[in-house]
Amino acid sequence: MKNSVIFYRVLFLQDSLFKDRQFLLVFLAWFVFSFLVLWFLGGACLNPVNGSACLAKNSLSGLSNVPIIGLFLPFDTWSSLMYFFAPIAGFILAIIVIKWWNDHFETTEAASIWLLVLLIVALLVGYYINLSIYTGETARLNSNSSTKYSLYFCFGETTSDACYGTVQKINNQLLSSAQSANATSVQQFIPVYYWGELRKSMFLGFILGAIAAWLPLFVRQLYIKYKESEEKA
Repeated sequence: MKNSVIFYRVLFLQDSLFKDRQFLLVFLAWFVFSFLVLWFLGGACLNPVNGSACLAKNSLSGLSNVPIIGLFLPFDTWSSLMYFFAPIAGFILAIIVIKWWNDHFETTEAASIWLLVLLIVALLVGYYINLSIYTGETARLNSNSSTKYSLYFCFGETTSDACYGTVQKINNQLLSSAQSANATSVQQFIPVYYWGELRKSMFLGFILGAIAAWLPLFVRQLYIKYKESEEKA
């Protein structure tokens, strides 16, 4: 309990971002609201242990046809406690990063739009690296003297079937070329549908939680700049 109080004071009360108690209350209310939204998008499961009793499962399947948004939503059902914890971890980490940036560089600009872009890029690249290591092990284990497997990441394809079809065509061409050249080994690719894997990962909840933490800080920063311009006018 004592450690929780210390963490709360360091993270909120001793930071210039949260000296305004009214904003702090709004920020905490936003945290609860955004978490409930993500919980609903995750199926609104009442049993987080096995992902059962999901009130909103498949209710947002139409989002998959929306450009850009369909790359991230709808994501898979929250079927374990880790899915519930991921957005909370992302939310807290985003606050810590913004606080560290403001303190280290003595600025209040960490909540600007460029930080959101940097944050999203860093998180997506980080997941790409994680996915490369995880699936790359499968490629290495399946490779032998006659067949060498590598990963083929699909970013432009909108479905896993389209990704599989693209890779299958490439593999057939490589196999045909190897047979024509009487090669002793052939290169083959294992399809990795990046967006589909991301939607199935709890890492997406982590990313969305970080964005949820950034949004009210960005709006507050815009409001402060507006008030300052009004006072100078």
